[in-house]
Amino acid sequence: MRWALGVLAFALGLGAGLWGLEGGLAPKPLPLGGCRPGPLPERADLYANGVVEIPLCREAEVVLRLEGTPAKGEGPWAVVAEGDRVLWQGEVLGLKEVQVRTTGRGVLVLAFLNDLYAPPEDRNLFLRGLKVR
Repeated sequence: MRWALGVLAFALGLGAGLWGLEGGLAPKPLPLGGCRPGPLPERADLYANGVVEIPLCREAEVVLRLEGTPAKGEGPWAVVAEGDRVLWQGEVLGLKEVQVRTTGRGVLVLAFLNDLYAPPEDRNLFLRGLKVR
């Protein structure tokens, strides 16, 4: 009888320990890092998939003047995001102005997602200007 109580106590202790271990090792989302102000890009040329960081770090209206060159009938797909929030996304054919409102709680990025090089065509995205109001 005594050994049964010992085995029961051991099993309960082991179960509680494993339950606590599971909670302690469960993945948790990382908090977004703070934005560090820096120089704002005036222009950028994206010839391959990539991003341009715009470390504005404050509330503002931002106007991005974009230009895209198509390949295989599609223009570059661009995304403007702040931290984990998508502020705008779409295809850029020719010149396009994109206006977004930032909160200052993350780095603003312009991402180019669908590069294609199929000579003589080359899909690229260009940041031709940036205005902050």
